[in-house]
Amino acid sequence: MMTGRRLGATLLLAVLAAPAGAQQAGAASETPRNVIVMIADGSGYNMLASTRYWLGHALTADGPDWRHLSMATYALRLEEQPHGLKQDPALVYDSVKSWDTAPMDGNSGCKTEYPAGFAAYEWNRCTAPDSAGTASAMMTGTRTYNGAIDVDGNAQPVESVAEAAKASGRKVGTLSTVPFSHATPAAAGAAHNASRGNYHEIASEMLSGQTLDFIGGGGNPGYDGAGAPRAAAAADDDAYHWISQADWQAVKDGTSGWTLVEDRAAIQALAASPREGRVLVVPQIAATMQVERPGPAGTDLKTSAPLDTPRLETVPTLPELAMAGLSQLQSPDGLFLMIEGGAVDWGMHANMLGRAIEEYDDFDRAVQAVSDWIEDPATPASWQDTLVIVTADHDHMLTGPDPGEAFDPIENRGAGKLPGHMWWSNSHSNQLVPFFVRGAGAERFVAAADQTDRAVSGGRTYGRGAYLTQPEMGRILKQMMAGRK
Repeated sequence: MMTGRRLGATLLLAVLAAPAGAQQAGAASETPRNVIVMIADGSGYNMLASTRYWLGHALTADGPDWRHLSMATYALRLEEQPHGLKQDPALVYDSVKSWDTAPMDGNSGCKTEYPAGFAAYEWNRCTAPDSAGTASAMMTGTRTYNGAIDVDGNAQPVESVAEAAKASGRKVGTLSTVPFSHATPAAAGAAHNASRGNYHEIASEMLSGQTLDFIGGGGNPGYDGAGAPRAAAAADDDAYHWISQADWQAVKDGTSGWTLVEDRAAIQALAASPREGRVLVVPQIAATMQVERPGPAGTDLKTSAPLDTPRLETVPTLPELAMAGLSQLQSPDGLFLMIEGGAVDWGMHANMLGRAIEEYDDFDRAVQAVSDWIEDPATPASWQDTLVIVTADHDHMLTGPDPGEAFDPIENRGAGKLPGHMWWSNSHSNQLVPFFVRGAGAERFVAAADQTDRAVSGGRTYGRGAYLTQPEMGRILKQMMAGRK
């Protein structure tokens, strides 16, 4: 019988030989009417393995009807400021550097509180992209610098997939389990800004622009991180970190042109009874839906298993947000919707694997809910006219628990038990991320995955097989929106 440890190692080393996925039945269009992009922020291969082990079963996109690829996520440059379009060659994904198992003594030079470990770990840590630049590359087809939102290396606006979708007559939406003005929902929501930290400017552009028909996400000034109502907040209070007081007031009093929905029951009702006009869903929570909820006194959230702390019942799940968005956007002319499991990344930044697994489980349930919606005869969608991408914006430095083994696999301790693991950073990695695609036009992404990740180090072969890049993904999506092959 194969143990969890041996299974993890086999999964890592067998990816080169794994099939790209079964060809799905039925003739599908190369230019889909509906496009749904699902991004689990920060979720690399080991995050997915951790979730599978906790659940005790495969993930939705592991199925044979999905095409299985990888994607490179490197930035134009690390400096978070505009100064040119030249690619920093040191950041370009390199299989040899990414899998170099040469041991390193001492601590990391860029994450000094963590051990260096191996040359590959150090390279991946110190060349890592951020969510703004990576999401922007996926949503514009243009690689940019860390911190940028849908602009090029000179901070000049670039047409986004959302804008191309709106120009084609589709309805457009963006939603997340983190604040709606955060990096990924902003990039998918037709915002353009030189810095991701300009949350008030970004929220204003999303609300005042004519691209979006649906927005969903956290950032409600009226509630704290436990979902409790706040006392009246001042304009300079942290309550207004994600949206300005003026914009929030305009939304609340109905003068913004958006219908605000906050209550969970009302959000759930949208799936069956969509509202007229543009809808803004901001649940009754400060920032993230669940990942920041407090645990019982004395709880160490870094070692807690998933659901050791009961979920907040006043905020929606990601599947509920997704169904609300799809209901609002379904149209004879099609739709574009980005669905982000944004708080996986927040859990990983805090090295809280239990919370991160909760978030990825919620994301996977959303993938299943979207699949069910497509296959429901009552909805105006099918796999022949709908494309779904399931991927991540970047990876994190997470391995199995043995610090002496390079790329030690996540340890499977059985369903319902926190997997054995070790954190090598509290931030991102430059490793490839999983890329799953299904439906109309899926083969266009397979064709774009014309690079191969493979390296030999320490006498072992490593790699993720065929991969594409984020700008390639973005360019294909924009061509699809324009009806071009």
